[in-house]
Amino acid sequence: MKNTEKLEKETNREYALRVIRANIINLELAPGSMISEQDIANELNLSRTPVHEAMQELSSTKIIEILPQRGSHVSLIDMAHVDEAVFVRATIESAITEMACQQANEKDIQELEENVTLQQFYYEKNNLDKIMELDNAFHEKMYRITNKMQCHYMVRLMSIHYDRIRELTLHSFNAERIIKEHEEILEAFKAKDAAAARKALDKHLSRKHIQEDEIKKKYPQYFA
Repeated sequence: MKNTEKLEKETNREYALRVIRANIINLELAPGSMISEQDIANELNLSRTPVHEAMQELSSTKIIEILPQRGSHVSLIDMAHVDEAVFVRATIESAITEMACQQANEKDIQELEENVTLQQFYYEKNNLDKIMELDNAFHEKMYRITNKMQCHYMVRLMSIHYDRIRELTLHSFNAERIIKEHEEILEAFKAKDAAAARKALDKHLSRKHIQEDEIKKKYPQYFA
Protein backbone atom coordinates (compact mmCIF):
# COMPACT_ATOMS: atom_id res chain seq x y z
CA MET A 1 0.00 0.00 0.00
CA LYS A 2 1.30 3.46 -0.93
CA ASN A 3 1.37 5.88 1.97
CA THR A 4 1.57 9.67 2.13
CA GLU A 5 2.19 12.08 4.98
CA LYS A 6 -0.69 13.34 7.06
CA LEU A 7 -1.76 16.86 6.10
CA GLU A 8 -1.50 19.68 8.62
CA LYS A 9 -5.21 20.10 9.48
CA GLU A 10 -6.30 16.59 8.60
CA THR A 11 -8.01 14.47 11.27
CA ASN A 12 -6.91 10.89 11.73
CA ARG A 13 -10.17 9.67 10.16
CA GLU A 14 -9.72 11.98 7.15
CA TYR A 15 -6.13 10.82 6.76
CA ALA A 16 -7.09 7.15 6.87
CA LEU A 17 -9.97 7.75 4.44
CA ARG A 18 -7.75 9.63 1.96
CA VAL A 19 -4.99 7.00 1.96
CA ILE A 20 -7.30 3.98 1.73
CA ARG A 21 -9.35 5.64 -1.01
CA ALA A 22 -6.26 6.53 -3.03
CA ASN A 23 -4.93 2.98 -2.79
CA ILE A 24 -8.24 1.53 -3.94
CA ILE A 25 -8.31 3.87 -6.93
CA ASN A 26 -4.69 3.26 -7.95
CA LEU A 27 -5.31 -0.50 -7.53
CA GLU A 28 -2.62 -0.98 -4.88
CA LEU A 29 -5.60 -2.42 -3.01
CA ALA A 30 -6.86 -4.44 -5.95
CA PRO A 31 -10.51 -5.34 -6.56
CA GLY A 32 -11.31 -8.51 -4.61
CA SER A 33 -8.36 -8.21 -2.20
CA MET A 34 -8.78 -8.65 1.55
CA ILE A 35 -7.82 -5.73 3.79
CA SER A 36 -7.21 -5.55 7.52
CA GLU A 37 -8.09 -2.55 9.66
CA GLN A 38 -5.29 -3.40 12.07
CA ASP A 39 -2.67 -3.74 9.33
CA ILE A 40 -3.67 -0.36 7.88
CA ALA A 41 -3.67 1.22 11.34
CA ASN A 42 -0.15 -0.10 11.95
CA GLU A 43 1.08 1.13 8.57
CA LEU A 44 -0.38 4.61 9.09
CA ASN A 45 0.72 4.73 12.75
CA LEU A 46 -2.87 5.27 13.89
CA SER A 47 -5.17 3.65 16.38
CA ARG A 48 -7.75 1.29 14.91
CA THR A 49 -10.71 3.64 15.57
CA PRO A 50 -10.12 6.23 12.77
CA VAL A 51 -9.33 3.41 10.32
CA HIS A 52 -12.57 1.66 11.29
CA GLU A 53 -14.50 4.91 10.79
CA ALA A 54 -12.93 5.40 7.36
CA MET A 55 -13.76 1.83 6.38
CA GLN A 56 -17.37 2.29 7.49
CA GLU A 57 -17.66 5.41 5.34
CA LEU A 58 -16.23 3.60 2.33
CA SER A 59 -18.52 0.63 2.90
CA SER A 60 -21.52 2.98 2.63
CA THR A 61 -20.59 3.52 -1.02
CA LYS A 62 -20.20 -0.26 -1.55
CA ILE A 63 -16.54 0.04 -2.52
CA ILE A 64 -15.61 -2.04 0.53
CA GLU A 65 -17.59 -4.98 1.84
CA ILE A 66 -17.20 -5.63 5.57
CA LEU A 67 -17.52 -9.32 6.38
CA PRO A 68 -18.41 -10.01 10.03
CA GLN A 69 -15.71 -12.03 11.81
CA ARG A 70 -13.74 -12.35 8.56
CA GLY A 71 -12.44 -8.86 7.78
CA SER A 72 -13.12 -6.73 4.74
CA HIS A 73 -12.46 -6.89 1.04
CA VAL A 74 -12.33 -4.41 -1.79
CA SER A 75 -15.36 -4.84 -4.03
CA LEU A 76 -14.93 -6.03 -7.59
CA ILE A 77 -15.75 -3.44 -10.25
CA ASP A 78 -19.51 -3.51 -10.75
CA MET A 79 -20.55 -1.57 -13.86
CA ALA A 80 -23.95 -0.85 -12.31
CA HIS A 81 -22.16 1.13 -9.57
CA VAL A 82 -19.93 2.78 -12.20
CA ASP A 83 -23.00 3.83 -14.19
CA GLU A 84 -24.61 5.33 -11.10
CA ALA A 85 -21.44 7.16 -10.12
CA VAL A 86 -21.11 8.63 -13.61
CA PHE A 87 -24.78 9.68 -13.56
CA VAL A 88 -24.33 11.54 -10.26
CA ARG A 89 -21.08 13.16 -11.31
CA ALA A 90 -22.28 14.14 -14.78
CA THR A 91 -25.56 15.58 -13.48
CA ILE A 92 -23.92 17.73 -10.82
CA GLU A 93 -20.66 18.61 -12.53
CA SER A 94 -22.33 19.58 -15.81
CA ALA A 95 -24.33 22.29 -14.06
CA ILE A 96 -21.39 23.38 -11.91
CA THR A 97 -19.07 23.69 -14.93
CA GLU A 98 -21.59 25.93 -16.66
CA MET A 99 -21.83 28.09 -13.52
CA ALA A 100 -18.05 28.14 -13.13
CA CYS A 101 -17.60 29.38 -16.69
CA GLN A 102 -19.93 32.29 -15.91
CA GLN A 103 -18.23 33.11 -12.60
CA ALA A 104 -14.54 32.45 -13.37
CA ASN A 105 -12.18 35.41 -13.16
CA GLU A 106 -8.87 35.85 -14.96
CA LYS A 107 -6.93 34.19 -12.13
CA ASP A 108 -9.20 31.14 -12.25
CA ILE A 109 -8.74 30.80 -16.00
CA GLN A 110 -4.98 31.21 -15.65
CA GLU A 111 -4.89 28.40 -13.07
CA LEU A 112 -6.89 26.12 -15.37
CA GLU A 113 -4.51 26.94 -18.21
CA GLU A 114 -1.48 26.17 -16.04
CA ASN A 115 -3.09 22.86 -15.07
CA VAL A 116 -3.60 21.83 -18.71
CA THR A 117 -0.04 22.88 -19.58
CA LEU A 118 1.26 20.65 -16.80
CA GLN A 119 -0.91 17.78 -18.02
CA GLN A 120 0.78 18.05 -21.40
CA PHE A 121 4.22 18.24 -19.76
CA TYR A 122 3.65 15.07 -17.73
CA TYR A 123 2.11 13.33 -20.74
CA GLU A 124 5.39 13.87 -22.58
CA LYS A 125 7.20 12.49 -19.51
CA ASN A 126 4.78 9.52 -19.40
CA ASN A 127 3.97 10.28 -15.77
CA LEU A 128 0.43 8.93 -15.57
CA ASP A 129 0.07 9.41 -11.82
CA LYS A 130 0.66 13.16 -12.18
CA ILE A 131 -1.81 13.35 -15.08
CA MET A 132 -4.50 11.74 -12.91
CA GLU A 133 -3.67 14.13 -10.05
CA LEU A 134 -3.93 17.13 -12.37
CA ASP A 135 -7.12 15.78 -13.96
CA ASN A 136 -8.73 15.64 -10.52
CA ALA A 137 -7.49 19.14 -9.68
CA PHE A 138 -8.86 20.51 -12.96
CA HIS A 139 -12.37 19.30 -12.14
CA GLU A 140 -12.12 20.28 -8.48
CA LYS A 141 -11.42 23.84 -9.61
CA MET A 142 -14.98 24.06 -10.97
CA TYR A 143 -16.37 23.37 -7.51
CA ARG A 144 -14.01 25.87 -5.93
CA ILE A 145 -14.98 28.63 -8.38
CA THR A 146 -18.67 28.10 -7.56
CA ASN A 147 -18.08 27.50 -3.83
CA LYS A 148 -19.75 24.08 -4.02
CA MET A 149 -17.22 22.03 -2.09
CA GLN A 150 -19.88 20.00 -0.26
CA CYS A 151 -21.07 18.86 -3.68
CA HIS A 152 -17.47 18.00 -4.53
CA TYR A 153 -17.13 15.90 -1.39
CA MET A 154 -20.31 13.97 -2.16
CA VAL A 155 -19.41 13.41 -5.83
CA ARG A 156 -15.83 12.45 -4.99
CA LEU A 157 -16.90 9.86 -2.42
CA MET A 158 -19.29 8.15 -4.82
CA SER A 159 -17.01 8.53 -7.85
CA ILE A 160 -14.56 5.99 -6.47
CA HIS A 161 -16.29 3.30 -8.57
CA TYR A 162 -15.78 5.39 -11.72
CA ASP A 163 -12.25 6.41 -10.69
CA ARG A 164 -11.01 2.83 -10.90
CA ILE A 165 -12.20 2.70 -14.52
CA ARG A 166 -10.46 6.03 -15.13
CA GLU A 167 -7.24 4.63 -13.68
CA LEU A 168 -7.39 1.50 -15.83
CA THR A 169 -8.20 3.56 -18.93
CA LEU A 170 -5.33 5.94 -18.27
CA HIS A 171 -2.85 3.06 -17.97
CA SER A 172 -4.27 1.11 -20.91
CA PHE A 173 -4.79 3.76 -23.57
CA ASN A 174 -3.28 7.01 -24.82
CA ALA A 175 -3.95 9.87 -22.37
CA GLU A 176 -3.73 12.56 -25.03
CA ARG A 177 -7.49 12.51 -25.67
CA ILE A 178 -8.18 13.35 -22.03
CA ILE A 179 -5.89 16.37 -22.19
CA LYS A 180 -7.46 17.58 -25.44
CA GLU A 181 -10.91 17.43 -23.87
CA HIS A 182 -9.67 19.52 -20.95
CA GLU A 183 -8.32 22.00 -23.50
CA GLU A 184 -11.81 22.22 -25.06
CA ILE A 185 -13.30 23.07 -21.68
CA LEU A 186 -10.56 25.64 -21.10
CA GLU A 187 -11.20 27.31 -24.47
CA ALA A 188 -14.88 27.63 -23.59
CA PHE A 189 -13.90 29.33 -20.32
CA LYS A 190 -11.66 31.75 -22.18
CA ALA A 191 -14.54 32.59 -24.51
CA LYS A 192 -16.97 32.88 -21.58
CA ASP A 193 -19.19 30.42 -23.46
CA ALA A 194 -20.97 28.60 -20.65
CA ALA A 195 -23.05 26.43 -22.99
CA ALA A 196 -19.91 25.26 -24.81
CA ALA A 197 -18.20 24.52 -21.48
CA ARG A 198 -21.12 22.37 -20.41
CA LYS A 199 -21.21 20.57 -23.76
CA ALA A 200 -17.46 19.86 -23.62
CA LEU A 201 -17.75 18.57 -20.06
CA ASP A 202 -20.67 16.31 -20.99
CA LYS A 203 -18.65 14.82 -23.86
CA HIS A 204 -15.66 14.37 -21.57
CA LEU A 205 -17.66 12.40 -18.99
CA SER A 206 -19.62 10.34 -21.52
CA ARG A 207 -16.67 8.28 -22.76
CA LYS A 208 -16.52 5.66 -20.02
CA HIS A 209 -17.96 2.89 -22.19
CA ILE A 210 -15.80 3.51 -25.25
CA GLN A 211 -13.01 1.15 -24.13
CA GLU A 212 -14.94 -0.84 -21.53
CA ASP A 213 -14.78 -4.14 -23.43
CA GLU A 214 -11.04 -3.83 -23.97
CA ILE A 215 -10.44 -3.10 -20.29
CA LYS A 216 -12.56 -6.09 -19.23
CA LYS A 217 -10.56 -8.34 -21.55
CA LYS A 218 -7.28 -7.03 -20.14
CA TYR A 219 -8.32 -7.18 -16.46
CA PRO A 220 -11.11 -9.80 -16.20
CA GLN A 221 -10.18 -10.57 -12.59
CA TYR A 222 -11.17 -7.06 -11.50
CA PHE A 223 -14.79 -7.21 -12.66
CA ALA A 224 -17.88 -8.66 -11.01
